[in-house]
Amino acid sequence: MRLFVAVNVDPALQAPLAAVQANLKTTAAPVSWVKPENLHFTLKFLGEVPELRLPALQETFRSSVAGIDRFTLSLAGLGTFPPRGRPRVVWVGVAQGVEEMRRLQGRIDDTLLPLGFGREARPFQPHLTLGRVRDVGRLDALLTYLRGAEIGQVGQMQVRCVDLMRSKLHPAGAVYTRVESVPLSEEI
Repeated sequence: MRLFVAVNVDPALQAPLAAVQANLKTTAAPVSWVKPENLHFTLKFLGEVPELRLPALQETFRSSVAGIDRFTLSLAGLGTFPPRGRPRVVWVGVAQGVEEMRRLQGRIDDTLLPLGFGREARPFQPHLTLGRVRDVGRLDALLTYLRGAEIGQVGQMQVRCVDLMRSKLHPAGAVYTRVESVPLSEEI
């Protein structure tokens, strides 16, 4: 099964994020837009994992999140990866909660290493993927829009849990299923 670790977007933010996507869609850029109900912050992509490894993975996943307090994320700003040249991903950024997300991702990265899941090669940059570029040759209107766009805060959410997710690829897009959700600690 194809797995990843994520913080799923609060359902209350799906409509404001869909509005941001709607504005971006006016550029008619060749982008596959993520369905609002599928929006999430990927903390670690695990890839194909044999089902017999799932119990050990779940136990280690739970321990990676243990003792981490809930925190607030504030979403603001638009960008692309890579930031220069022809983009492959269009994203909305994190204004508040960046360090908390980095610590959380680093802890997950470190804890899953003994199970054979290597560390990420690039430094973790918290972002919410809004869409993936299908054709890098026809992006002038999108790039012009992004250069002139001043998007303030899209909204805030409380990060209350981290999810182990399964991804099934279909022609109409990926279907995500929550395998396990581990709550974060409540601050005292």
